Amino acid sequence: MSYDPSFDKAPELLARAARAAGSRPDLTQGGGGNVSIKMGAERMLVKASGVQLKDVTPASGYALVNYGNIRRRIADGPGGENEFSDFICAQALPVKGVRPAAPSIETGFHALLNTVVIHTHSVYANILNMSVEGHALGGKMFPGAEFLPYKSPGPQLCSAINDRARASGPQTFFLGNHGLAVAHAGTEGALELNERVNESIRRGLSLPPYPAVRPSAGLSAHNAARLAHYGRDFILENVLSPDQALYCGPADLDGKGGMDAVNEVLTALFYILDCIKLLKFTPRFLTKSDVAYFDTMKSKRYSRK
Repeated sequence: MSYDPSFDKAPELLARAARAAGSRPDLTQGGGGNVSIKMGAERMLVKASGVQLKDVTPASGYALVNYGNIRRRIADGPGGENEFSDFICAQALPVKGVRPAAPSIETGFHALLNTVVIHTHSVYANILNMSVEGHALGGKMFPGAEFLPYKSPGPQLCSAINDRARASGPQTFFLGNHGLAVAHAGTEGALELNERVNESIRRGLSLPPYPAVRPSAGLSAHNAARLAHYGRDFILENVLSPDQALYCGPADLDGKGGMDAVNEVLTALFYILDCIKLLKFTPRFLTKSDVAYFDTMKSKRYSRK
């Protein structure tokens, strides 16, 4: 029997969390980020693959999955990339009146945490996640948080989070070269925790205002200027995150990609690099093997579309 979203407040709460996180380009860029809400012991609503957070509504943009099965699979060992992705997709359940959608690649780690999970690619958290000094400093600023080194999205990241996940209580994860994830028992609590962490970093490090991101047919004037400053080769050869690998290829830097998302990701990238330099920190780039593994994923299951 299909789940009927009209009988439950969870789709409205999911859409509220998604809009709150997805309406700010300093928190999410392009198709990045994710939200989820658990309903009972087995079912979970999660943003669908390829959907932008700001576009999630109570009637679209999400999938329903059996998260109990996903938890048990991760506990037993998630398996390889393709195998685990197929398993996640197989846990999707029908939703009355909602077009079937593939669950996000990050559904696995959402299954491990408390009732409401908000995952963003916050530029403020990523200053800590993408610098050599960041996690040590973050540990002093947020002594109860978890700090993980970079793990590729999918089974690698799920296994790392599983080692430290709690199914109850608030929890904050700083994901190396990736983003921020907060978990809480309720939607308002998760939103407040997400905001508190970001504001604490922004104020604590005295960070400059985030640049405006305006629609542009090609590279925005801001991004064109910052690209000229850093150099095209530097950006192509030094990768800080999966988003950079996904959205900042040669054609994108020439202004030939889906430029709304490309400009969002580039603005975030340049802000993070500028702030790391301002703070006299050292950027921590992905290794060549990390980028090669991600390129393999990108050619198969991981896509910005």
